[in-house]
Amino acid sequence: MTQTGSRPRALLYLIPFLLLLGGCWDRTELNDLAIITALALDVAEDGNIRTTVQIIIAQNQGGGGQQLGTNSSGGGKRTVVRSATGADIADALSKLQRLSPRRLFWGQSKIFIFSEAVARTGIQKHLDFLLRFPKSREQGYVFVSKGKAMDVLDLFPQIERSTSEVLRELNDLEVGMRVTLQQLSGMLTGEARSAGLPIIYILPKGKSAEPFQTIPYLVGTAVFKEDKMIGSISEKTTRGLMWLRNEIEEYTVVFKVPGTEGIVSLRPIKADIKLIPSIDNEKWTMTVKVKTQGDIVQNGTRLNPVDPEVIKIMDKAFGKEVEERIHMALQEVQTRLKADLFGFATEFHRKYPKQWDLVKENWEQKFPEIKVNIDIQAQIQRTGSINFPGGLPDEGGHEE
Repeated sequence: MTQTGSRPRALLYLIPFLLLLGGCWDRTELNDLAIITALALDVAEDGNIRTTVQIIIAQNQGGGGQQLGTNSSGGGKRTVVRSATGADIADALSKLQRLSPRRLFWGQSKIFIFSEAVARTGIQKHLDFLLRFPKSREQGYVFVSKGKAMDVLDLFPQIERSTSEVLRELNDLEVGMRVTLQQLSGMLTGEARSAGLPIIYILPKGKSAEPFQTIPYLVGTAVFKEDKMIGSISEKTTRGLMWLRNEIEEYTVVFKVPGTEGIVSLRPIKADIKLIPSIDNEKWTMTVKVKTQGDIVQNGTRLNPVDPEVIKIMDKAFGKEVEERIHMALQEVQTRLKADLFGFATEFHRKYPKQWDLVKENWEQKFPEIKVNIDIQAQIQRTGSINFPGGLPDEGGHEE
């Protein structure tokens, strides 16, 4: 082979190595970014919107790398909070960027908090930005804070690395309603145009804790019609709401058994809820069919749940407790607040499209008039590994 012919082939072998020499010329280093984990919105003193972000502090490591939000002692603050005020969120965030030497990075932002004041004045324009903003996460969770939203981000918990992580963990435990940006938009633009968001409170700090060394927690639900918060419901009522929305997961039901002292604690392991609409002679009815099963986790009575007659009584008491929670939710949400958080509008629209078209513009007036029938089948599936309550003698005088 001639020397001239070998040169092109040699260049072909060199091309992959030349490409590797380019390195990461367009890579953005971690220490060039301000990694945002949460966004809070408040009403500013001048009536504008105050935007507050929580930023994870990147800690330097001995090997030259960096780690997000870790602290070996566990006692230092792992986040920093920055605020700016503007005519809208876009204006406030542009000012916020001018206050930060690092580029704001939204890839880890999963928590969005409206203060109650913002929620009551209307969230439509704020929601519009968050859904249009290409860097925000539609699967991020949304909350309403009791008090200033920025105060929630200023806390630093002892266990988790940030309050945003605390809220995410609480949501994953499903202690209340769990709503994403995308779901919130769907609720407010759906047939019912109503929505519910979990409410954040701040746990009072312990006597020995440092300032702000506490956590947020979730209690109850903020109720929206159109885009404005019109009221709230309690934690217990929220449970009834979640039964009706078929969102109930593993949690403890406590109930009394008629004719005996003490209570029984039961953890539902399965729940299936069906909404069945019907219209008869212009009378609108919704039948709620509930099938649920559970395990006894504590028996505070002197009853033996292995006895078939006793278990029937317990099943009935279990079903009554669930029914009472559903009735409570109906009383508060359907009668008092007149906000269809149950999805009744969707079910009637699906089954009776013509009749729905006649009432959809006046659904707020029609919804409270709907009669609701509740059909519950509750069954205790497992009674535990002992018969009589632990520590109490059975009929023969022997402790179980």
